[in-house]
Amino acid sequence: MPTATHEAAWDARIARARELASSRPAARDLLTFYAALAEYQRALAVSARDLETLDVEAAVETIPGFLAWLRQNGRSDLAASVHVDSVASAFALVASAFRPKSTSDDILPAEAGSHESESEHPAALFVIESLLQAFAEVLPSRDTPALGSMPMRCPHCAALPVAAVLREEGQGAKRFLLCALCLQEWECLRIVCPACGEQDFDTLPVYTAEQFSHVRIDACDRCHHYVKTIDLTKDGLAVPCVDDIASLSLDLWARERGYTRIKGNVLGI
Repeated sequence: MPTATHEAAWDARIARARELASSRPAARDLLTFYAALAEYQRALAVSARDLETLDVEAAVETIPGFLAWLRQNGRSDLAASVHVDSVASAFALVASAFRPKSTSDDILPAEAGSHESESEHPAALFVIESLLQAFAEVLPSRDTPALGSMPMRCPHCAALPVAAVLREEGQGAKRFLLCALCLQEWECLRIVCPACGEQDFDTLPVYTAEQFSHVRIDACDRCHHYVKTIDLTKDGLAVPCVDDIASLSLDLWARERGYTRIKGNVLGI
């Protein structure tokens, strides 16, 4: 369940988004909107603090309120393009996958991490991801697999990674993948493509830009996917899911060169 530590994590995301909004004019609107969204998600997460697992029916009931919030925050276009009944059905279907399993041998179905398939409409997907992300901290935990198994999906909720994170350890840095849904991290090998498992150094180019000294593109010339890496050894104040949004221009650059992001963030970038 959400704790003071979880609430502090939301506060850090909100503060970082506001800070970067003032220094990254190209991403100012996105960061300002994300700060407001994170505040709304934080309130939902706090409301779920007494839950032991995800209450699907209660989560579905938050959809109309969220659509009203979108309209109040200048996103009537998003709210108007979402059919409440259809998005509620898709949301319930995906959220039900996170109910506790009846035996310890059960695993979370892969579809739970691929809820894009439940609704191809970008606005509906945004609603589903925003609300699930707010409730994600009450999802039942699963055992973390061994590093050698190279999980592409989050060992906690089975969602795809939205970014990679480098954290200082000893004389070097350890690599983690950041879950797009529950925003938890899991360890990953330094030299490997999280999409296809390629480990040939020459096939895994790294691209950087001067304006983002702590953010880079880790691409794969085998499967043509990429993951954005936030290097906390270069900027310890960075908040990965926020600095990802702030460095939108890197995504545009990568896509112009034929690379596809493994998983977009909650704003659809």
